[in-house]
Amino acid sequence: MHPTPHRETRHAPDSGLPVHRHAGAYAALVSDGAHVEIGLDGPRRCEPGLIVVHPALQAHGNRFGRHGARVLNAPLVGDVTPGVFRAPSLIEARAVFVRAPERVGLLLASCTRVDDAGIDLPNWQREFVERLRDDALSIGDITAALDIAPAHASRAIAAAYGFSPQRLRREIRWQRALVLLRSERPLAEVAIEAGFADQPHFTRTCREETGLAPTELRRRLNCVQDRPAMA
Repeated sequence: MHPTPHRETRHAPDSGLPVHRHAGAYAALVSDGAHVEIGLDGPRRCEPGLIVVHPALQAHGNRFGRHGARVLNAPLVGDVTPGVFRAPSLIEARAVFVRAPERVGLLLASCTRVDDAGIDLPNWQREFVERLRDDALSIGDITAALDIAPAHASRAIAAAYGFSPQRLRREIRWQRALVLLRSERPLAEVAIEAGFADQPHFTRTCREETGLAPTELRRRLNCVQDRPAMA
């Protein structure tokens, strides 16, 4: 996974991208227009001057507004802190992404983390997702405890997060596993601690999401992690 030049994407008004994931970590600068990104953290607003940092294999979808959007994307290597960041200057940020994408890591060091980009959701949806992280509770138990009809919960969660409740739970487990894979923990231990029933279940999920066995994915993740950050 070597750094590549920046890539510009243009998106038509009122269009969207389904939930997807990228093999490598990257930063996305909203240059013009706006969109809403959905994923494990819920929906969040992405406006000009904001840079969204995605770690490798993080799933997300995009919904573009009535003016569409132009987004500049640049690869990242080394340690990556996911989140939304505000650039000190949109003009300068554009210049870095277009002319020197290898310096995006340095640009991010001068940015301010944005903690209020998330779109407000009903309290029960946030509580639902928090309880979903507890593998001891079935989805039926969660909807019953929150007094929410299962069909309504399924539709609302899918609209806000881009996943059905069952898929969202699997994504929670998958993201835990990606963190644990960067350690030297045995694969069986990684699978159980991440919330999978057993190692074969985790292996199937890994192959479905990446086409790789866990051992190969671990090698690639650690290879990227060991490289120095862009400067």
